Amino acid sequence: MAYHFGMDFSRPDNARRINRLKVLSELRKGTCSKAELSRRLDINKVSIGEICQKMIEEKLIVETGREQTMQGRPGTLLSINSRAGRVFSIEEGRAVFSVAVSDLQGRILRYERLPKGDSFQSDIQKLISRMSTGDAVIYGAAIASDLDTEIDLPFPVIRITRAEAEAEAEIARLGDLESFLFISWSDSIAVTIRKNGTLIPLPEFPHIRAQKDGDCICGGKGCLEAAASGRAILRKAGADSYRSLLSKAEYIDTLQSAMRPMAAALSEAVQALSASSVIITGRMAPMPDSIYAYLQTLVSSLLPPRRSDVVIYRSSAGENGAREGAALKALDAFFYHTELLSKLRAIENLSAPFQSGI
Repeated sequence: MAYHFGMDFSRPDNARRINRLKVLSELRKGTCSKAELSRRLDINKVSIGEICQKMIEEKLIVETGREQTMQGRPGTLLSINSRAGRVFSIEEGRAVFSVAVSDLQGRILRYERLPKGDSFQSDIQKLISRMSTGDAVIYGAAIASDLDTEIDLPFPVIRITRAEAEAEAEIARLGDLESFLFISWSDSIAVTIRKNGTLIPLPEFPHIRAQKDGDCICGGKGCLEAAASGRAILRKAGADSYRSLLSKAEYIDTLQSAMRPMAAALSEAVQALSASSVIITGRMAPMPDSIYAYLQTLVSSLLPPRRSDVVIYRSSAGENGAREGAALKALDAFFYHTELLSKLRAIENLSAPFQSGI
């Protein structure tokens, strides 16, 4: 079912569609009774009952028991039927790619990773066909990639960066994380910050001058990207993989050397952007605890005492970050229609003073 921001909200069918989305969005947070939905959403009980009954018939939501109450008749608890639909997330790198399928709560049900070769397009189609089992509706997909490869899929698609996908996964796991700086640290470095509930990309961060020399792909010298990207560290260490780089003692000195330019760049960014703390995602995230401690010490020594509360965290999602975040963005776009509801809330907040006579 397609929605767009230009719809006429005075039309009853559009109003029902919006209320339906509001119910789905609320149930996404957890189980809830019809009475509680009516109270939270300020929608009358009759309308809530009709909406919920329709979605139960469509198998989008299910009854999951009775709520606990001290008085009155206990209400029936409702929840999203996570098995009723699927979204796909495709993570594309230069050498490998993965395809994952997730349920309506964003849980990854299955994924496969393959080398990226000449049969890339057909390999994706085969994996999607293999994972499209049962009667579940496929609502769409999100592609997490920093490349511009054209990928043809038989359902709606959005594209997001790996950094955005990884940050979304951290927020879903840990909470709001307002003013957190997310460092997507893999072959290259990409950065976003969360401000006022929105992820803002910082494309210039990898090109902060972090050392005296070193040619960068941007044409500059001494950029953080040239000094401390995953690709640069692998080359300097002579390691054949990230797993080897981050697990073998022989590479500790090379890793510590890369922490110095990263610390210099982070200290500048934290102060300029008033970042509260930092989360490192991507393929460098599994660095040893000793390296995290070293990076934390370096950053703390470069920050003024009043910013001593800035902490550098390891990703909670690990290697699943891009897949999880992409699945959540696909659900936002094609099932829960999060952006539309956000715009509607903004309009309602603006109109509230006029409706109250202020």
